[in-house]
Amino acid sequence: MIDCNRRLLNMSPKGEPQLGHRGLYASLGGGQTVGQSERALLWVLSLSDGAHDLLSIAQRSGLDFASLDRAASALEKSGLVKTLPEPAS
Repeated sequence: MIDCNRRLLNMSPKGEPQLGHRGLYASLGGGQTVGQSERALLWVLSLSDGAHDLLSIAQRSGLDFASLDRAASALEKSGLVKTLPEPAS
């Protein structure tokens, strides 16, 4: 999980983007219920402000990390979020 953890920035922060038109609801299959994958997409979009990483989103949402990681990857492919570089130590 630590290797996959990342901070994201929502590239479309005003309003809710049309996820169905981008094929995101159907692209996250693999045994999840539709409700859980949709919630993961919305949680990632909501908290992709550059301050929250996927682990903190998992803690706050109560969703498992793997679901959020898949949602974040799908949102990145569609251009709705981008991964931010690691802060300098």
